[in-house]
Amino acid sequence: MSGYGSLTRSITNQLRRVADGGETFARVSRAAGIILVVAVPIVVTPWGPDGYNQVKALTTEILASLAMIGWIGARLATGRPSWRFTAPELPLWAFLLAVLLSSVTSVNPRLSFLGGAGRYEGLFAHCGYVALFLVGVHFFGSYAGLRALVRAAGGAAVITSAYGVLQLFIPPLFAGETFIREWYSAPGIVRVPSTLSSPVMFGGYLSLMIPLLLATGVSARGTARRFWLAAACLALLALAMTIARAAWAATFIGLVILAIAAGRSTWRHRIIVAALAVIVMASVGLLVTGVGRPAAIWSHVTASADIRSGSPAQRVYIWSRTLGLIGIRPWLGWGLETLGVVFPYDRASLVRVFGPRPTIIDRAHNDLLQVAVSIGIPGALAYAAVWGLVVWSAVRTWRRAAGSARILAAGWLAAITAYLVQVQFSFSVVALAPIVWLLAGAAAGWEAESRGRGNGGTRERETACQ
Repeated sequence: MSGYGSLTRSITNQLRRVADGGETFARVSRAAGIILVVAVPIVVTPWGPDGYNQVKALTTEILASLAMIGWIGARLATGRPSWRFTAPELPLWAFLLAVLLSSVTSVNPRLSFLGGAGRYEGLFAHCGYVALFLVGVHFFGSYAGLRALVRAAGGAAVITSAYGVLQLFIPPLFAGETFIREWYSAPGIVRVPSTLSSPVMFGGYLSLMIPLLLATGVSARGTARRFWLAAACLALLALAMTIARAAWAATFIGLVILAIAAGRSTWRHRIIVAALAVIVMASVGLLVTGVGRPAAIWSHVTASADIRSGSPAQRVYIWSRTLGLIGIRPWLGWGLETLGVVFPYDRASLVRVFGPRPTIIDRAHNDLLQVAVSIGIPGALAYAAVWGLVVWSAVRTWRRAAGSARILAAGWLAAITAYLVQVQFSFSVVALAPIVWLLAGAAAGWEAESRGRGNGGTRERETACQ
């Protein structure tokens, strides 16, 4: 009996060590996800020709690899986490297959595998995005998991917003920042990029984060509420200084969605949302006069209505020629990152539309067109299905949740809608896309969990987390 008891204790200790090892690996995956949403938007380097996207791409690859190593280790040690099927999963695999096939048949495989200079969104980056989505599903796929990611990302948004506002008053800190600020500014207009590589990308980042900051503030209490609402106001001020019209419009749409979705909560939440909507308009009206001459800014904003000149004419020019390229290779596209190589350059028309400054067109300035010209129409349809089902999952989560969980679900629904609107006039970028894919996976995983538990399960989970 003594020997039997010793054997039992030995087996128990071994199982405990295995479980502890599995939990350690799982913590690696969760830590990598948390660090990613903080580090990617902030990290820059003063060395080398690209101070922004190159280091962000490297950071993403390292953290995505660590997350996958942690996942594999946890799975081998304990058999967990078990696979969780989410609504976007089938089109996600179809999209990844299209990315792989288009890279193999690319007109420039090196570009398609590694990514172009300054962009770095080749095959490896897209595999990383898919991996981050799945990490989000399996390690952050709950109310508590998504909330942890949002709060970590919110802390980074405070830093980037504060630095964006500060850029109005301090000189550039390194050569790359000097170039970006001069490139995107114009006579009478000063635009701030913060640490996101351009004012356009900074605006896109803020259009994603502002609804999440507001939702976090509305659902918090006491000092935490004041902090997150102040962070949202700071982000709104920084957004006004980007003079990014698509981001402005996307943020407005996101706030409308948040107001409608959160409006079904208590009257106090409604008052907060209404007050913040007023702050949005006041910040735009007040701060645009602080970043340049009002006449120049007003001219820049109203130019959006004239498709014959300026940015609208440039978009129409790029879109029309991108559609022609899609028609030539509709099934597998030209390959990731190859648009700058295959675009039909015509010097006379380029000067007429873009001016005499040398122009390289390596992005379609429409996310869906960019995907279609890169990996073909079937892959673009799968890509659209992924994000359509992400939005659908967000709606379902919002309908099922209650209390603070419902507010967070409303914030995510508003945030992902704003991002998808903004990116149709811009493009995916390595400074922002990893965060979106990870958050999308966490939200889809939360929806799958709540679907499995039922309505009561979501409410129980929220109560336990509080």
